[in-house]
Amino acid sequence: LKVQDCHVLRYVSKEDSGGKTAKLLVGGKNVSPFSKPESAHQIFKEAGVPRKQKVATFNVTDDAIIKPGTPLYAAHFRPGQFVDVTAKTIGKGFQGVMKRWGFKGQPASHGQTKTHRRPGAISTNKASKVYRGKKMPGKMGNVYRTCFGLKVWRINTIHDIIYVNGSVPGHTNCLVKVRDSKLPTCKEYNKNPPFPTFFADGDEKLPEDLFDEEIFQFTDPSVTY
Repeated sequence: LKVQDCHVLRYVSKEDSGGKTAKLLVGGKNVSPFSKPESAHQIFKEAGVPRKQKVATFNVTDDAIIKPGTPLYAAHFRPGQFVDVTAKTIGKGFQGVMKRWGFKGQPASHGQTKTHRRPGAISTNKASKVYRGKKMPGKMGNVYRTCFGLKVWRINTIHDIIYVNGSVPGHTNCLVKVRDSKLPTCKEYNKNPPFPTFFADGDEKLPEDLFDEEIFQFTDPSVTY
């Protein structure tokens, strides 16, 4: 996952947002300023950053306020912690019940005619109706999904790339939202992150690659005596 052109756009207090926590508006991936009307550029002008393709909201604590216009890097995360990744899944169009819901289908022979991939009965004579939520053919994909508890194995600080464990939703080159995992079992691994974020112009100097402790380093000897 590549962190590309991410900047903080605005800080929203919990009183203004109407929620329990404060929020940060973060924009990612620079785009042409001529694709939207002038009225849509106000939030980017206030932050002093180029127009972004996507704007996402992140919940933060009151002591994690970041000044608008601050860039965000992949070093905001640390190897060994767990993250949640949200994106829009690949659209599959209108699909049948076998592909959409994993139905077994009906027999290929023994008198079956033109019903091999059909769902079969969708209700009973006694009910005289189709219940809400019945699994039937329809549009598949193109919805937002979140993969929880993906471990960060490696971070490249030069190219701002995050290597996570497992698959993430969405097609190639799509925009995803990465945040600290909300799973209770992953909270103990998300300790001591750079707070409130990593600043490239700060005193902390990082190597090109950061690895998790469980990853074998090929520069180390494989056999020791």
